[in-house]
Amino acid sequence: MSAKQPHPDQIGAYAQSKGCRAPCQLGANSVISPARANPVPSDAGRLERAMLDPDIRRLLETVFNAPAASGPPDLAQLRAAAEAAPKLLGGPAEDVTSIRDLLAPARVGQVPVRIYRPASPGPLPLTLYAHGGGWVTGSLDSHDKLCRMLAKRLRSIIVAVGYRLAPEHVYPAALDDVDAAWRWARRNARTLGADGTRFAVGGDSSGANLVAALTLRIKQERTSQPDVQLLLYPAMDASCSRASYHEFSSGYNLTGAQMAWYWDTYRAGADANEPELSPLLATELKNLPPAVVAIAAADVLRDEGLDYARRLEADGVPVRIVECAGMIHGFLRWTGEVAAARTWIDTIVAAGNDLMPSRQT
Repeated sequence: MSAKQPHPDQIGAYAQSKGCRAPCQLGANSVISPARANPVPSDAGRLERAMLDPDIRRLLETVFNAPAASGPPDLAQLRAAAEAAPKLLGGPAEDVTSIRDLLAPARVGQVPVRIYRPASPGPLPLTLYAHGGGWVTGSLDSHDKLCRMLAKRLRSIIVAVGYRLAPEHVYPAALDDVDAAWRWARRNARTLGADGTRFAVGGDSSGANLVAALTLRIKQERTSQPDVQLLLYPAMDASCSRASYHEFSSGYNLTGAQMAWYWDTYRAGADANEPELSPLLATELKNLPPAVVAIAAADVLRDEGLDYARRLEADGVPVRIVECAGMIHGFLRWTGEVAAARTWIDTIVAAGNDLMPSRQT
């Protein structure tokens, strides 16, 4: 969820310095500032800024440094910025053996999915991946580079889901699409090139929210869970009330006000306490899939991700917590500019591979 985007003039200069011919693709992001999100960083937040990774600090100073404006957002600009950011900051796309765009049947129409097959010899597990973007932005294209990296490193078929976005389609439309894609992928795993015995789900930010909610829905229905869940800087509680919202409320790319606006736009008046909206508020988390929970150290979502990991542990679920020191929200898609991002991806993937069972014969 790359919520706070740079001013066009700043991006233009930065893009030109990188040889980009289309510097205007990234537009300014203007969002409402809800009263519940504190706009002033605390002393703890300012101290954390000094501990940021040097590449992250450079991006905050040169790219993500425009003040957030008040007022309703321009959705077209917001979405264009989300698409352009990984093109500018993500580095070269890694090679995979094949990529196919298909349509999975859903409750309403069809869901676009993109299938990535790595060069790794089979048999391969299958991983369903839901992109981030605050349930409002993001697409199969915005997370293409990240999905390529995950396919290669996880040695897994990746099924990326192009779910419907708010405000045109509010909660639970996105979750329903992810659910439909999961059911379809599981039924067709062998046709898609997977071994059909090992499954994972994963997502970043709002996408992590969706796959966590999916596991709760599966638990309620008492159907087969995935073997592993990868929750990357997850959004888990719509209350926006934890201490990290105050520590990192501004100046760290994703602001507290922006995150609150994303939540409000997605839920559109739905009860924020519903577990499929706020998975952290589920009564109990027993028998959910083993989890990798990756946290960015300077992120408004840090504490709810950590709290969810601890609740999983308390309910007997195996958990690997990856605390990404010096990182901020969205860093996993900036591997072209943040050298440490690749190292953290490798660490996350190693934890996921450690939790994935051997192939069942």
